[in-house]
Amino acid sequence: MPIQLGIRQQGATLIVCLVFLLILTMIGVNSIQSATLQEQMAGSARDYNAAFLAAEFSLREGESYLQSATLGDFAGTQGRFVICSPASTAAACMAPSWSNRASTGWVTQSGLGHVSTQPQYIIEKYPVVVDVNAPLDADTPPVQIEVYRVTARGFGVSENSMSVLQTTYRR
Repeated sequence: MPIQLGIRQQGATLIVCLVFLLILTMIGVNSIQSATLQEQMAGSARDYNAAFLAAEFSLREGESYLQSATLGDFAGTQGRFVICSPASTAAACMAPSWSNRASTGWVTQSGLGHVSTQPQYIIEKYPVVVDVNAPLDADTPPVQIEVYRVTARGFGVSENSMSVLQTTYRR
């Protein structure tokens, strides 16, 4: 078979290879972006779960306090407040804002690891109500019900996450 010299290459193979390489590069970059996004979502989910569990822990601690035999005064200190009318300016009625991270007056828990800030709770006492389902005997006083609202906030692994939970507790 004679060898023919002088036939010029047209370069079609080079162009096809370059297009194929470009497609593979785009697929690789897209895969890296997808993996990075999934890693960020997993970190956010972990952070959210840590904040939620911390808030749940603090909420249960507040409820546990309400189960004790005697409660302290609800004077606006040590995480104990009273739910008053909006016009009231008494110190006992000034519960801290859950959304303000710098607010004071919360009871801070301790011993919970892997969170940026230890969880906190406050207890607010509703005005006493009379049990409408109690018997109306003339010789017995009406049954009074004490109702409380426990607000707890937990923080996640990073400073950017906070979970707030509330429950109403009848005593």
